[in-house]
Amino acid sequence: GTVFAAEPESPHTLTGNVGFYSQYIFRGLTQTNTDPAVQGGFDYSHASGFYAGTWASNISWLTDSPSSSGYKSSSLEWDFYGGYKGTFGKSDFGYDVGLLYYYYPGSHDAALYPGTVKADTFEIYAAASWKWLSLKYSHSINDETFGVANSSATYYLDLSASIPVTEQFAI
Repeated sequence: GTVFAAEPESPHTLTGNVGFYSQYIFRGLTQTNTDPAVQGGFDYSHASGFYAGTWASNISWLTDSPSSSGYKSSSLEWDFYGGYKGTFGKSDFGYDVGLLYYYYPGSHDAALYPGTVKADTFEIYAAASWKWLSLKYSHSINDETFGVANSSATYYLDLSASIPVTEQFAI
C-alpha cells in the first residue's frame, strides 16, 4: 500500500474573536457608561512563545465628560500588543512579558479644554502563573496615562483565579 507522510504542524497560529456585551468594564470602570459594547480582535502566535495582536471596542468615556477629557469626539479604543510567554520547563509555572499600546483616535482639543492630555497609553507588563492562578503587573511608561497628566509610574496589579469546576466549566 501507499504510505503518505503526515504534513508537519505549523508553528504559526492566527485567531480572531468578536463579542457583543452588555457593557465594557475595564479595571473596574465602565468604558461605555453602561451601554452595550462590540469588541473584537486578531491574534498571531508562534510556537516559540512570541505573540502579537490587536483588539478594539467602542467606548464613550472620553466624550461623556469633554471638559475633563478634552475629547470632542472619540468612540473607539484600539489596542496593539506583543510579547513572549511560556512555561518554566515542563512545570505548571508560566510567565508572560510584553508591551501594550491603547490608542484612542478622535478629536482632542487642549486649547479648548486646557489642562487635558490625550488618553493614549503605553504599558509594559509581566505576569506569572501557576495552574489556575495568575498575577500580572502592568506599568505605564508614558506620562499621560489614560488622559491623566503627570501620571508617570502608574501601575495596575491584577490577581486572577480561574478554578475548574468540571472539565467543561470554570469559574
